[in-house]
Amino acid sequence: MPIKVQCTECQTNLSVSDQAAGKAVKCRQCGARVKVPGAAAAASAAGSVPAKRRAPGKAQDPDDLFGDINLNQLEDTKKKVCPGCANPVKDEDIECPKCGVNIGTGVLSDRQRIKRERKGPPPEEFYRDVWSNAWKFFKKHWTYAVRTALIWSMCVSMALTCAYALNFYVTKRRASLEEMVQKERANITIIGDRLFIKVPEGKGNKVEFDGKFYQQDASIWAPHVQPWTEPPSMFWIFMTGAFSLGFGGWFWTMATTITNTTMAGEKRVKRFNFDFFANLTLGIRFFAWPTVLMLPFLLVAGGVAALNPLVGGILAAVFMIFPVLVLPAAVVHMAQKFSYRAWLLFWMTRDFGRSIGASLYVFMMMLFLVLLIPGGVAGAAAATSGRLVPWLQSQELAATDWLSANVMALEAGGNMRFLMFQMPLVFSSSFAFFCVLFGLISCQVVFMMRVIGLYGLYFRADLSIVNEFPDFERATFGPRYLAFLVDLIIMALLTGVGMFIGQMFGFLFSMYGWSFAAQGALIAGGVASLILWGMYFTLGESGSARATLGKWSIGIVVMQDDGLPIPMPMSRDLALKRAASAFLSVLTLFIGFLSCVWREDRKAMHDAMTKTKVVWQPETT
Repeated sequence: MPIKVQCTECQTNLSVSDQAAGKAVKCRQCGARVKVPGAAAAASAAGSVPAKRRAPGKAQDPDDLFGDINLNQLEDTKKKVCPGCANPVKDEDIECPKCGVNIGTGVLSDRQRIKRERKGPPPEEFYRDVWSNAWKFFKKHWTYAVRTALIWSMCVSMALTCAYALNFYVTKRRASLEEMVQKERANITIIGDRLFIKVPEGKGNKVEFDGKFYQQDASIWAPHVQPWTEPPSMFWIFMTGAFSLGFGGWFWTMATTITNTTMAGEKRVKRFNFDFFANLTLGIRFFAWPTVLMLPFLLVAGGVAALNPLVGGILAAVFMIFPVLVLPAAVVHMAQKFSYRAWLLFWMTRDFGRSIGASLYVFMMMLFLVLLIPGGVAGAAAATSGRLVPWLQSQELAATDWLSANVMALEAGGNMRFLMFQMPLVFSSSFAFFCVLFGLISCQVVFMMRVIGLYGLYFRADLSIVNEFPDFERATFGPRYLAFLVDLIIMALLTGVGMFIGQMFGFLFSMYGWSFAAQGALIAGGVASLILWGMYFTLGESGSARATLGKWSIGIVVMQDDGLPIPMPMSRDLALKRAASAFLSVLTLFIGFLSCVWREDRKAMHDAMTKTKVVWQPETT
């Protein structure tokens, strides 16, 4: 039968086995030694209490079967219940697993009180529990380390192979173009990045270059630029970027999934499959997030690089240390419904300052557990690149020569030899190398992702996490700034379409022999771009759409400021006026946009001019 004792240090009630009678046990709450009375002493203490004399009962009704039972004193002595929530508890429980109330005292302990106030465990326990908890998690999910090593090795090996193919095509194509230039040296001049073809005067004269006959003077890209603008190069650039995004996408997929699981209190990660195309979209975040976060400082570094490239590069590298420091807080934000604060320097600086000790602790763990090995390998490769690259090239040449001599005879430097021997050789050797490299760190990567999830769990109250907004609450400057950056990308694409339209007009102007064809093409392209921008904002923000692609990606919409509980969408006329007003805000050097920072109604200049507002879209949308 269990023996009840009380700790003299923290007043915690303990329930120990009768086998500990006469011994000392350690308090589970504070760690102090607690003496357990012997079996005889416990029995004598129980027997020393005099039995209460039963009060004479009332006369029983012979027809009442339950007349001698006092319903007010009914109690199941075989079961123990919590004094706080009345849920059944075990004899060895000190605190109720349901409500956290101390079973002996009937009140919340300090730990449970802090846990309820912060909606998570006390932060000081993070440093004690992080290693053991993350290790237990890794032992249950070690297969994710294997998947991570294989996926990363595949993505990086494919990216390097595609980059190798790109270099092969550009090098061979450039040599071919330069050979053509030497043949027509008298009629061809290269100035900077342009190649100028001068056709000799006389009827029927022409100049042949790259399989094309020129009967009029022309200007095209120089041989060192031309290969990069051709479809094969575009294809290999796209494939290199796609596989690079797959590497970063798997990182964010794993990080946000494990963080969500940890912060939800679940013990195991729900099974999910590798979706390459979904990882491509998340891979954009891998490269875009640090760039957007540090964009103001990177612009400063770019200005310095224009004067001194070395100093500008060093400055940019120093600035990019900060995203690594705030990575734990950013991953926690990315795992929430509203993740926009992870992209804003103000909120990340605030979160880092409020949890600076834990952030630096996680950074040091990440540095020594994950970054040390690949950093050392990269440093060694950079230090020995002068000898390493020629050695690799000689090994590749020797291997391809052996294959050509023993497997299939193919011409050296030919396309078939490259496709049949060189590309498979580069991929297989790269895959083997990166399997070893990522195999050495993949276990630590999964371990650190659990650490980041625990960081979010223990420091939830210190992070500016947002999971909901009231319907139609006005959006502040931060989300509008991010939406504007996305719209800038769309506007850049529309500018390309506009300039293409301008080139078509320039072609028509040149057919009529107009001397200002080039200037006319530029003007027509600019006008077409402005029209496309206006259509994008007008059609996007009016009617049921209510927002551009940038605003939809953040979750904000544009509505009329009509004072109604549910504001009305804008008409196309009003949306066109708002787009024109936004253009006027640009003319104020963006000061009109910044007015939403200090105005109480969070309106920019073009919002106030058109009586509109930018709000968070409701949940039912």
